[in-house]
Amino acid sequence: MRIGRAVIALITTVQFAGAQPPRAAARTAALPTLDSARLIADISVLAADSMEGRRIGTPGGARARAFLLHEIARIGLAPVRDSFPSHFTAKSRGADLNGVNLYGMIRGTKHADRYLVLSAHYDHLGVRDGVIYNGADDNASGTAAVLSIAQWFKAHQPENSIIFAFFDGEESGLLGAKDFLANPPVPLDRIIADVNLDMVSRNVKGELYASGASANPAMKPLLDSIAAIAPVKLLLGHDAGLGENNWIQQSDQGPFATKKIPFMYFGVEDHPDYHKPGDKIGHIEPGFYYHCVQTIAEFLKRLDSQSK
Repeated sequence: MRIGRAVIALITTVQFAGAQPPRAAARTAALPTLDSARLIADISVLAADSMEGRRIGTPGGARARAFLLHEIARIGLAPVRDSFPSHFTAKSRGADLNGVNLYGMIRGTKHADRYLVLSAHYDHLGVRDGVIYNGADDNASGTAAVLSIAQWFKAHQPENSIIFAFFDGEESGLLGAKDFLANPPVPLDRIIADVNLDMVSRNVKGELYASGASANPAMKPLLDSIAAIAPVKLLLGHDAGLGENNWIQQSDQGPFATKKIPFMYFGVEDHPDYHKPGDKIGHIEPGFYYHCVQTIAEFLKRLDSQSK
């Protein structure tokens, strides 16, 4: 797909945003270096009007899926089973919805039969009353981030196998993640953890939250060590108490938590365009987005190396 002037401007912004003062540059020098241009190109494609909001069971969702399959092949991921798509049918508000998850894998060099799952949902709200809900931050951002991190790990082989899961139907009740747990592509007792990404491309305060340390305290020292070097403000929270402030069951990490599988969720707090037509590519913050994905890649890298 062609990249327009707005996208080229965003790519340029990412490249300039990467320039840091010497001290900050030294602090983040060891973080994974990702393909910033492709990251922005991928989120732009997924959030384009042609994708019609990527709602589950729609032509727009199918177009997004075709794009993801193309990118999975380009990166060189392997299928977890016989093919990348995993079809499912689920009920939501009394209606049957036909969804399709996509699973690709990089096999571990030391522990091929143990798995980390890096997940994001690629669906969004579709078209309502003739208006497209593009879902750039929610969750084209997490989806493109998974592609970017997969590309990095393809060049830097993990010790454990990593499943890159693109879930459908999150907006309709975490349907894709629930099907993953009900019909797992690998034995559940071989899954070390799920790392889920949902809304990671904009925050006016430069804050990225890691939610899950209260339920998985063994991960807190790892998160603390990354927060000390992260190029964004990495905060822990939104994983305790009751109500909307507890995010554990509010995205695709929820079904993993229910199954007592360790998890970590990365995301930002709600912004004015959350679940509104204004969640467009022009409103993401490219420099912040790139550094968020870099931080998450570093977390996954360390989680992989420390999972013995």
